[in-house]
Amino acid sequence: MTSSEATGDDTDAAGAQDAEETGPINYSPLLRRSIGPGNEEARQLVRFLDDDDDSGLPPVDPSLTPLQWILKDSAIYASRRFLARDLGRLMVARGYPLMRMTYFITTLHPQATGTSIIWYRDVDAPRQMRVMRGMQQTPAYKQSPMPLIFEGAQGIRRRLDMTGEQNDFPILNDLREEGATDYVAMPLVFSDGNINFTTWTADRPGGFSTEELREIWEFMPALSLRMEVLERRDLTRQLLTTYLGRNTGERILAGEIVRGVAEGIRAAVWYTDIRDFTTLSDQLSRDEIIDLLDDYFERAVQAVEERGGEVLKFLGDGMLAIFPADPSRGQAEGDMDACRLALTAARDTVTLMRTLNDMRRRQGKSVIDFGIALHLGEVGYGNIGGAERLDFTVIGPAVNLANRIEGLTRTLGVRVLASREFSDAAGEPLTALGGHPVKGLTRPIDVFTPPDLS
Repeated sequence: MTSSEATGDDTDAAGAQDAEETGPINYSPLLRRSIGPGNEEARQLVRFLDDDDDSGLPPVDPSLTPLQWILKDSAIYASRRFLARDLGRLMVARGYPLMRMTYFITTLHPQATGTSIIWYRDVDAPRQMRVMRGMQQTPAYKQSPMPLIFEGAQGIRRRLDMTGEQNDFPILNDLREEGATDYVAMPLVFSDGNINFTTWTADRPGGFSTEELREIWEFMPALSLRMEVLERRDLTRQLLTTYLGRNTGERILAGEIVRGVAEGIRAAVWYTDIRDFTTLSDQLSRDEIIDLLDDYFERAVQAVEERGGEVLKFLGDGMLAIFPADPSRGQAEGDMDACRLALTAARDTVTLMRTLNDMRRRQGKSVIDFGIALHLGEVGYGNIGGAERLDFTVIGPAVNLANRIEGLTRTLGVRVLASREFSDAAGEPLTALGGHPVKGLTRPIDVFTPPDLS
């Protein structure tokens, strides 16, 4: 795609790491080729998603027409980008002058507007990208054919090897420089009426033949249906991951949905809470509170997930996560690995929050004070709830104790506080802060803090 396609037509602006990377993006030559020069704003709104594989897929059968292949062989595909790749290969094998093909599929995602796929004949595998919200406001999108397709146009064709042809989209100049002779944009319509977007680019003198365009038009309904099935599957996984966490979402998709069934696992339990949140809620507006919560949870989630933890739930201004111990490592090694990762995530959170609070001060916003509790123990991990409303979470004394320990962080004036069980397994010395009473237990518990965070 090019500047104009950074969102669909060439929004192949495919996107990436899920959630939501930070820092500069290392643009591949294909992404630069796709979005075009001078469109930094559009580039910042794409994330690569190429994390699937094509193991087990058979070679395409060139004796099949594209329609036959979509109706028959494509049923085994679980990946939209490999479906696009093999459709492109088939069309080339059957003599189509196809040099480039793109798709933009709208999606339901809290931070993204859709997913884009771009296939080039001279590239082994297409890139798949997540297009973040805000792309529609960029010149790359506004100057592309996408708005016309979304507004109801049934197709757009531009002959690039003919003088006097309309040259109304910047993408056309970019493609002409690559040797393209013909460009066609079409709607990809799902069964619910949702309009998506696809383009086909030829490089043969004279472009696509009338028969080739007729075949493409005839197989579009079947291609739309197949893409819709894959999009719904991806959407289910995406929503489960967004709202429940990656590991929990995968468990539910795998069928672990029976109420009352929970697995016992060892894990480092990670619990954080914002201090003085009740007071802040009285002092700040609703929008300011939401902004504060989003700022904190964004950093805490990033820290946990980058270290392999699983965020299980948000509890008002609190957040519960676990770092499961790997049983194959043996209990001592598995516990140490889990505790080290949890402790590193706590340090990362403190560092990220220090930077965030400096920024909030400059903006005249309230700084965010918080505490993090770390504990190690057995938890029950599974489905709990009513017949029609379940929660996949962890329960047990270890979870309750982590919550109680967090309440001591303010009393003791520390950011991070760990139990003796966690300290003994952590593999590094923590500073002992003595025994302290906690609600629900008759005996005091010993707590510890990392010396660099005390």
